[in-house]
Amino acid sequence: MQVWIDEEEMDYSKHQLFDCRNVMDDLEKSLAAYNEQHIEHAIFVPGYPVLYDKNKPEEGRHPLPDMALVKSFIDQYSAGRIPVAYDVAKGFMATRFFFLCDLLDINCLVLKQSYDESTIAKTSGNLRMEDIRQLEALRNSEQPRINQDLIASRDEVRHTTATLVDARANKRFLGEEEPIDVQPGRIPGAVNFPYEKVFDDQLPAADTAIVYCGSGLSATPVYAALRAADQKVKLYPGSYSEWIFHHPEDIERG
Repeated sequence: MQVWIDEEEMDYSKHQLFDCRNVMDDLEKSLAAYNEQHIEHAIFVPGYPVLYDKNKPEEGRHPLPDMALVKSFIDQYSAGRIPVAYDVAKGFMATRFFFLCDLLDINCLVLKQSYDESTIAKTSGNLRMEDIRQLEALRNSEQPRINQDLIASRDEVRHTTATLVDARANKRFLGEEEPIDVQPGRIPGAVNFPYEKVFDDQLPAADTAIVYCGSGLSATPVYAALRAADQKVKLYPGSYSEWIFHHPEDIERG
C-alpha cells in the first residue's frame, strides 16, 4: 500500500496536511512550536487527546486514544481530503497518526520530507490551549469500527508464532539501560530492530511481524514501513510498558 508521498505530489484540492510534531507529553511546548512556525494550511495534531490517551499503567504509557474522537477530528479537519501527516526528521508521531488512520480504514499518507526538509511555504499560528481542550467535545458514545486485524493483544504477543520486533534502542532491548520504564529488559522471544533503521530504507526480516516499543509510539515507523512493503504486520499498542505491568517476572535481558 502507499504510505509515503513526496511534497511535489501534494495537491491541496485532494490533500490536507496535519502537523504531528510533538514534544513528548508536553502540550504547551508542542503548541508553541506550531504557533512559531508550521507548514502553511497544516492542522496541529496534539499528542493528547488525539495521538494517545492519558497514561494508564495497565494499558501502557501511551494507550490508544478515544477512536471516536480521532475519527471526528480527522473527518472535521480533512473535509473529505486525504490526510497527509508530517513530522521532524526520524520522528514517529506522523506514523502514529498513520497507524490510527489505518485502524479506522482512513486513507492517510506520510510526507517523505521532514518538516525541516520541506520547501513548502511556512507560516506562524495563534492556536490556544483552549482550542485543544475543546477537542474533548468530539468524543462520541458511538465508537467507530476498528480494524482489529492490525492490533496484537497481550495474550497474542505471549503466544505468537510471528516475529516479535522490538523497535527500541539496542541498549534498552538488552536491558543495559532503561531511562523510562520501571524495569529494564524485553518481551521474551523478541528480536531487535531500532526504528531509526527504517529511515535508512531498512526493514526487519519477517514475513509476519508484531511490532512494539516502550509505549506504542516509536514502533509505528516500522509498522508503516512494513505496510508500505505489503507485509503482514500488527502493532502491540500497550508495548513494553503494558507488558511489565502485567508480567514483571516474564522478561528477558542480555
